[in-house]
Amino acid sequence: MRRFFVIVVVSLFYFSSIGWIWQDPVAKKNKEGVKLYKEGRMDDALSKWRDAQIDSPDKEELHYNIGSALYGQKKYEDASNEYEKSLGAKDAELHAKTYYNMGNSCYRMGKLPEAIEYYKKTLDINSDDEDAKYNIEFVRKKIKEDLQKKESQQAKSQRENQEEQEKSEEQKSQGQQEQQQQQEAQARQEEKKEGEKEQEEAAGREAQEQQEDKQAQEGKEGEMSKEDALRLLDALKDDEKDLQKELRTQPGEGRYRVEKDW
Repeated sequence: MRRFFVIVVVSLFYFSSIGWIWQDPVAKKNKEGVKLYKEGRMDDALSKWRDAQIDSPDKEELHYNIGSALYGQKKYEDASNEYEKSLGAKDAELHAKTYYNMGNSCYRMGKLPEAIEYYKKTLDINSDDEDAKYNIEFVRKKIKEDLQKKESQQAKSQRENQEEQEKSEEQKSQGQQEQQQQQEAQARQEEKKEGEKEQEEAAGREAQEQQEDKQAQEGKEGEMSKEDALRLLDALKDDEKDLQKELRTQPGEGRYRVEKDW
């Protein structure tokens, strides 16, 4: 960027010394404005040139100088508008410098393609302008770098979006897996509870059946089978027969019959 910006003071000094009538109050104010500009007093220089415009509102050189002061104040849009008003002059050199400075203004505003077009117009008037040639190549390189940077940022943004989407899908999948695992664990827990409940119920039924069997067994033990009853009945009958026999063999009480002994 060693030659990127025109040295506006040179062109201002040029217009302050040529094409002006020194006794003219406008020329005097212009010269004073140039001096203030060289001192870096942009506001005072602009005020002086605005004052000169009251007497000569259509002076193209004043528009050019005002544009340069506005450029020094970094008011590039206003500067470009003032430069454009100076293009009505018949001076080709003024046109060349005006296009050059309009190119600089466009560059400062980020209007890079427009800046190149103004530098080309400068070369149309003065094909030997090395600064304009240098700036064209510089701005072209800047456009290429900006495009590469933009593409790199877009690619980075796409990668980040892709990674974010993949991460989101992974988290979603993981969440679904966790939910499925929870559901499966819950189902196993419910199945386990159901199995334990069935086991408890089966154990209860078994215990109840055992209790009923025990009670039935105890009831059977307290009862006499048919065979036992028959055997007991037969025994009782035998005992009764023996008892009757026994009773017949014993003496009776009371009167006895006396057999005749004859």
